Amino acid sequence: MKRVYLIPNRCLGCEECIEACAKEHDWEARNYVLWIDMVYQVQLRCAHCENAPCMLVCPVDAIKKTEEGIVTIDEAVCIACGNCALVCPFGIPRFSANTKKMIKCDQCIDRQREGEEPVCVRNCPTMALQFGEIEEYEEEKRKRTARRVLQAGTYLRDILMPQEG
Repeated sequence: MKRVYLIPNRCLGCEECIEACAKEHDWEARNYVLWIDMVYQVQLRCAHCENAPCMLVCPVDAIKKTEEGIVTIDEAVCIACGNCALVCPFGIPRFSANTKKMIKCDQCIDRQREGEEPVCVRNCPTMALQFGEIEEYEEEKRKRTARRVLQAGTYLRDILMPQEG
């Protein structure tokens, strides 16, 4: 199951992902950046939970999981009761003033079905957002960590064991 993953130390908080999302979804972004103390940014988007609490509490079954595992809101069915926003551990579903319905990240499921990645990933200038299977993401994370350990070890060796010449 493909997901959007964040590499936090690459994120600048530029909000290009949010701009791209807004353009893709009738000028209303489905993700956002939460600023903590106006210094630290946290990229927020739906986690598409395995047992999504938002889906469980929707009284009209407007929230469904696609065959790809993406949790979506059918805005034609949604009554904007807000139950989904109350139970989401990440506070992701929000009320749309434009549509008068609840909205949230659908991970650009229509784009995915056409073989494209979500727009937030495509527009991230620092590649802080990655799109893929968890195994691919974890493998890349292991490789990055191994490179850092090797670099640090080489650096320490050069400091601690200077070449005599």
